[in-house]
Amino acid sequence: MRMSRFLTRAAERPPAVVLQVSYACGLGVLRNLGRHGVPLIAIDAAEDAIGFSSRYGVGMVCPEPRADEKAFVAFLEDLGRRLPQPAVVFPTHDEFIWPLSRHAERLEPWYIVPFSGWEEMRCVYDKRAQMEAAWRVGVETPRTIFVSSGAELEAAAGEVRYPALLKPVESLAFKLRFHRHIVDVETPAELKRIYDKVDDLGVLMLQERIPGGEDELWTVGSYLDARSRPLAVFTAHKLRQYPHSGGSCLAAVSVWDEELAEAALRLLKELRLHGVSQVEFKRDPRDGHYRFMEVNARHWKWHGLAAACGVNLSFVAYRDAIGDPYLAPRQLDGVKWIVANKDVPLAVLEIAKRQRNAGDYLRSLRGTRMDGLHALDDPVPGLRNAVTVAKQVVTRAPRARVDV
Repeated sequence: MRMSRFLTRAAERPPAVVLQVSYACGLGVLRNLGRHGVPLIAIDAAEDAIGFSSRYGVGMVCPEPRADEKAFVAFLEDLGRRLPQPAVVFPTHDEFIWPLSRHAERLEPWYIVPFSGWEEMRCVYDKRAQMEAAWRVGVETPRTIFVSSGAELEAAAGEVRYPALLKPVESLAFKLRFHRHIVDVETPAELKRIYDKVDDLGVLMLQERIPGGEDELWTVGSYLDARSRPLAVFTAHKLRQYPHSGGSCLAAVSVWDEELAEAALRLLKELRLHGVSQVEFKRDPRDGHYRFMEVNARHWKWHGLAAACGVNLSFVAYRDAIGDPYLAPRQLDGVKWIVANKDVPLAVLEIAKRQRNAGDYLRSLRGTRMDGLHALDDPVPGLRNAVTVAKQVVTRAPRARVDV
């Protein structure tokens, strides 16, 4: 029944397909488009993805693209043949965006792809190319050395300050092996030990760790059209993440920063990027300068904050894709976003351990206008996740961890 209604609506207005809807990122795209009446299909490789229960989309299970890219692309072709008109496609994670970019021409009969083709995407896929582009246009970065052999590692070990970071040039390499994108390195001796476990993952980046807390992490979110012209720009910074030393965002606040936005757009134009992206910076408390961390050529977990303060990146991208572009308004400042299902239990635990002040935490919640999972007009996905979190708390289910 839902599919029948979707097809009827999709014949009247170009539909959109959102890929990976297991958490806040994809769920946010569904809501940002669905509230504007866009017919939507929510796609995920996981049968229990919470986005399947959103009132804004029709859910479909797809092949896992990392395991079988051919089957994934064939699935999209089969779906495309059933659509009454081409759909705008929104992949929300790297493992979905890379195959879509590689096979954009093959999928062109059925989908409108509002982001760069593979020629440009390869420069974003490759963290070395990102860094080199930043250097060319004068965007400040941490001290960074590329390592491709044990001999280069030995030479590089004494050229950065410690503690340092080690990350792969290939964006998914550490995520697939360690379930995280970077590895902390405290000493040169530890660097050697870690490298012995990752020397098969291609070129690596040894990088100084910029000091400062999680609230020094800033983001520039934007949508650039096919000529890399910005139609929507947004800046904000994190308030909390978990793990605190380098984890997933739990709370953030919108704060406009003209200098930061200009630096990010300069870099994105150098990369000739088209589409929604997140450019991450960290403010160095030693001199107040913002130093570039990385570009994510897609939506990110807390992009919903941009929509909450007036810059709906998803809808701007959709409108441009269907040939009806418009310029997003200037953002509202001081708007806060949170994932209460995780942030509140962790805060309670830290308060109980006297690691956090209760009054400071409660004051930090003022101005919160959006939850990444809970929404009054779309309550089921957030409630489903709350039940999952409650079960984990009760059973004290351990989180998978991989030592390096």
